[in-house]
Amino acid sequence: MKRIITTIVVSVISIVSAFAQISVKYHGEINAGYSVGIGTYAADRVNLNTIQGVQAGDYFSVGLGLGLDWYRGLYADYWKKQGKADRGELAMPIYLNVKGYLPVNETVAPYLTFDIGYGIGITEGLEGFGGLYLTPGIGIKFGRFKAEAGFNVQQITNVIKVNTNALKFSVGYIF
Repeated sequence: MKRIITTIVVSVISIVSAFAQISVKYHGEINAGYSVGIGTYAADRVNLNTIQGVQAGDYFSVGLGLGLDWYRGLYADYWKKQGKADRGELAMPIYLNVKGYLPVNETVAPYLTFDIGYGIGITEGLEGFGGLYLTPGIGIKFGRFKAEAGFNVQQITNVIKVNTNALKFSVGYIF
């Protein structure tokens, strides 16, 4: 019995010590990008988002993201029939972001990124619509700056489900 208790205590102390050696610090970023629509419901969009979270050591970060996606041409035919100009539609994705880094040196680190969450329509053409928001991607970090490319899936669901898939390209600043 003493051996089991001693083993448990030593294991707990070892695990706590291992995590104590990993530095955890605030990780924030702001990103601007453009997504090129592909597929049946292709719609290009301008992206602006921020991610606020933590970075654990040099290899991992996790945070919550909030963005604005401005779609142009999503409902162009509808607005034309209404006799109005297509002024675009606005959606707000809210998501969890996870990144895994592979540092080359102190300032350069390629990484894999994954976003998963929910996109909410906030303008007249998308109001009441929403759906899955998903973006796997790759990127590279240069000091405080980054560049990223990924595949974005945004479902727009109300009565029917529509996928507005896109290739996403963005640049950002990490603080």
